[in-house]
Amino acid sequence: MNDVKKVNRQFLRLLIIYIAVIFALLVAGVVVMVYLGSNYNIIYSILIAMFILMILVTGLFKNSFDRITHMSYLVKIRANEGKPLPIHHLTNFNQNDIFRSNDFTRYQETETYTIYYKVKKDHIKQIFRNNILTIMVLIKNKNADFYLDRIDDEINRLRDDLFKNKQKVNRIIITQIKEIDELNDKTREQIKEILFIRTKHYIISTINVGLHRPTKKAVMLYSDTYSPSLYYKYHLDEIKKIL
Repeated sequence: MNDVKKVNRQFLRLLIIYIAVIFALLVAGVVVMVYLGSNYNIIYSILIAMFILMILVTGLFKNSFDRITHMSYLVKIRANEGKPLPIHHLTNFNQNDIFRSNDFTRYQETETYTIYYKVKKDHIKQIFRNNILTIMVLIKNKNADFYLDRIDDEINRLRDDLFKNKQKVNRIIITQIKEIDELNDKTREQIKEILFIRTKHYIISTINVGLHRPTKKAVMLYSDTYSPSLYYKYHLDEIKKIL
């Protein structure tokens, strides 16, 4: 069984269990109410308790559904993985023109990283639209990890600053770019640690890009033939413009 079929079966199994639990709660509630007869005060209390219990059960299962959905995105992208992309524009990290020409603003620069960002009205969601925050992180230290706590702190601060300026953001698209010397298995696996996170208030997508200068290729885990959402396609388009 391939990974795609495996994750689909996991989702179906979880869905069946969830439906069975909800159905069992409903049946138990009906049996109790029939047994109590016309004792409406107790029946009313039981209905409230059942409603609260179903909300709690749904919340517990939602975490599992989100985990499996995230896993299915990764599995399907890996199954339809694209080839390394040629580097046309980002020939070195000191070039700011390519970011300015794509409407990015430099937010923070240190010896380890530079952060660029732009905010634009959500052009994908048509109702109750907010803004899309697109972030490009250039990691200058080749020995640093893709995921750094300092960068997370800066992104959170940027989001808070935008909120204070009445620019509400609920879609955050992050690209982390780092130069790599060797394309070994360890480096490839680090690059493939991409994220799709859906919370109550945000959707966050993170893609790692390794710039391999000897071959003039950008290595990342992506797919041109499978897209989990239109935001993912937009994310890839933004990366390709910079490269």
